[in-house]
Amino acid sequence: MHFVLFLLVTSAVAARTTTVEPTTAPAACTAFPSSVREFSSQFQQPEPPLVKNQFKTSFIQHKWNQNLSHIIAGYLYNSPSQKLVRGDEAFDGGLATSIFNYTNVTDTGMVDNTMTTFSNASAAPEVWRGYVDSNYPLFGEDFLIQNEAVFGGLVRRDFIDGYVASWDLMYQGTVPVTVYVDSCNVIVGYDYFAPGLRTRVITMFFDIYIGPVTI
Repeated sequence: MHFVLFLLVTSAVAARTTTVEPTTAPAACTAFPSSVREFSSQFQQPEPPLVKNQFKTSFIQHKWNQNLSHIIAGYLYNSPSQKLVRGDEAFDGGLATSIFNYTNVTDTGMVDNTMTTFSNASAAPEVWRGYVDSNYPLFGEDFLIQNEAVFGGLVRRDFIDGYVASWDLMYQGTVPVTVYVDSCNVIVGYDYFAPGLRTRVITMFFDIYIGPVTI
């Protein structure tokens, strides 16, 4: 029964990501002022905002270095109230769901991860648990403030209408991360560079739902 449910859930994730529509900020959002346009005479560096931290979203991600090129699509759940992040993924030859438990983090920042996978060569799902350097940060409301993010300018992102603000920070003091936030303070994606293996990761959100999330 659990095996059937797993296939149904992950198959639904893969199907949901086949149609990509632009995500538009609600009309009630205030447009970015001229004071944050880089070459405006009125420019003044803004303070990092509080972000909408309870959300779920469709996403695509590309992770690469000299040894790999890994592209996935799926659905992501961010729940700071539970200190959990869940990523449902579809990729070449497989499906997976990962839960990252941010109540259990090592001194070096590695996160307790339970991953269930099903590949085209598997007769049953496989479950693995261990500590990993997570691709999916837990975004708290004050994530940008606590990480002393610096405004990086207004940019455009795929799937998102109009400009979004980029915020640059050093995650855990070692990993350069750029977080993209729209004018409603909704996170619409993030990029990072992991120096160890010189790995680049690009993550884009769309079809974003803001509200309570239970994992």
